[in-house]
Amino acid sequence: EGNSPVVDDNNMPPRRGAPGRRTAWWVLGGCALVCVVPGLAPAVVAFGVPHRVGPRSATRLGSTAAEVAVPVRSFGGESLGSASIGLRTTKTGKDMYVVHRKYVKERRDARQGTASTKTRAEVRGGGRKPYKQKGTGRARRGSSRSPLIVGGGVAHGPKPKNWANKKMNKKEAELAIAIAIQNKIATRGDGASVVVDSLVGQLEAPPKTKAVVGLMTDLGLDPDANTVMVVDEYDEVLDKSQSNIPKLELRLQDEISVSDMLWAKQLIFSQKAFDYVKDHYG
Repeated sequence: EGNSPVVDDNNMPPRRGAPGRRTAWWVLGGCALVCVVPGLAPAVVAFGVPHRVGPRSATRLGSTAAEVAVPVRSFGGESLGSASIGLRTTKTGKDMYVVHRKYVKERRDARQGTASTKTRAEVRGGGRKPYKQKGTGRARRGSSRSPLIVGGGVAHGPKPKNWANKKMNKKEAELAIAIAIQNKIATRGDGASVVVDSLVGQLEAPPKTKAVVGLMTDLGLDPDANTVMVVDEYDEVLDKSQSNIPKLELRLQDEISVSDMLWAKQLIFSQKAFDYVKDHYG
């Protein structure tokens, strides 16, 4: 009214890259400024914050892989049917990207980071000039602890470092493990993955490597192939019996890693551990 200008948003030219003024791209941030100009009515100017509508994550959760059948056998190797498994995967096909991130994190976390060398300033001695500057015909030296001399410091050598500083969301890490397990079971074919009705408490003391080798043979697996055995609880006799088999790794159900799945050629699950994997990663 009066001298105040009337502005119609519908008649305003659209912003570059936007379909028009009235779009969901701008979300008001709740900030306003009252402008008072002599001779004009007070005007309220609202500030908007650019906001991209919709999720931006490349690893959206919620998709499930096609179920794969896994044979179920008794501890003696008798067939008890089969069980199916279908774990989580990404919606956008970024499976290997997530697995790679988790693998890199596991390898970094495994590093001790204690490697250390001394620079020329940290090596004991070397304060006296070895020989005079001129007249010897040799290259000029100011210290006998130069990195160019035997017994001197190390140039650009390693120093103690914390390698376990790579962050990863818990859900993303679990998604990577689920993808690795599902792909390993699906790609290795029949017979490479087996579910055993019970593994804990089946072996009698004293521990014997021959008992675990016989178990793998009864299950139709190769004792010389990379194998990961997943159990629901710790069994001392089983642990000591498999410790001398170089290509067999024993893991608890909550200790499965992407590195294990990438390394393994064969998988052995106890029934309870298999159910835990389906519930936790499915």
